[in-house]
Amino acid sequence: AKGNLPGVLLSEKNKGVLVLLTVPMAWGTFEPAVRLVYQYDPTIPPFLFSFAYYTAAAGVLALLSSRSTSFTTSSENDSDSHGDDHHQSLLAVQGGTELGTYLFLGNALQVIGLKTVPSDRAAFLLQLTTVFVPLVQSLLARNLSIVPPRTWAACVIALCGVALIGLDGSNGQEMTATLSSSVLDTWDFALGKGDLLIILGALFYTFHCIRLEKYAKNTSALQLAAAKATTETAWSGLVLVVCFFAVTFVPPQVPGVGLARDSGNNLLSYLVQSSSFGGEHWYIVALATLWTGLVTVAYTIYAQSYGQSRVPAASANLIYTIQPLFTAAIAFLLLGESLGVYGYAGGALIGASVLLVVANEDI
Repeated sequence: AKGNLPGVLLSEKNKGVLVLLTVPMAWGTFEPAVRLVYQYDPTIPPFLFSFAYYTAAAGVLALLSSRSTSFTTSSENDSDSHGDDHHQSLLAVQGGTELGTYLFLGNALQVIGLKTVPSDRAAFLLQLTTVFVPLVQSLLARNLSIVPPRTWAACVIALCGVALIGLDGSNGQEMTATLSSSVLDTWDFALGKGDLLIILGALFYTFHCIRLEKYAKNTSALQLAAAKATTETAWSGLVLVVCFFAVTFVPPQVPGVGLARDSGNNLLSYLVQSSSFGGEHWYIVALATLWTGLVTVAYTIYAQSYGQSRVPAASANLIYTIQPLFTAAIAFLLLGESLGVYGYAGGALIGASVLLVVANEDI
């Protein structure tokens, strides 16, 4: 019944929403953890740091997945159940490989694009997934009505909110300027190479969100999460190998390997300077790496798989847009930083867009 609040809260769709709400909360801790790691010398190269936390995430998820599989196998002796479990496991590996690759490519393009694009502009471009997800979903289905009008409206509102938060971070102390002059002074609307790379990264994140809905409904959330994390770890390890190969065997005059050579040199320099992972403050770096791996990667991968088995992709992606609000809250608590006028206005729009969809009975 509608008047039964406990029943509503315990429905499958609402449980999915509640779990998905914790994803941007966890993501909001990523930047403070990275700042903590990077403030100690010698600074860990980004590719090595990412490989470390991906390895931690993959290891824990693989362990939990194997224990869960063993428990399920021991409690079910029916041959049909074994066949279904085997099919689910294969589908989880297939889905994890595909989805993990999307995430890795999106992250790689984001990292490369950030070399020439300011972080606030990059954050806005990445949040184009808010519109990309329902648009691509509709195009693939060849039916624009597959996404409810309420969700379309919420997507546009959320995107406007993200833009305002970006303006807030860009203007700093110049919040007294008019909106029109702030926009013109802050944003260059011509798209450069870095912008295009980040937009392409947003498209990979979009395909991840859309395809996750399919796999999450037909596989174990834990098995799918373990396969995704393992795939990201494998790609990250391959990047390290390529970087070492580029700096060791590829002549400097060979074009197109500048990034790989620079990264390889940074890795070698770090290994020479540091006798242990993280140097003198290895225990702090290790704890931050474990937090990043277990909470911002492993937990969120699992929570997304669980939540999107119950919540449509466009609605789930809207929930993810509240991450800047949690990042701002954590920055306020730990660093004393606060939002300006535009930031609060943008946060209100994002919150309204999420409520607009969550309040919908048909979510």
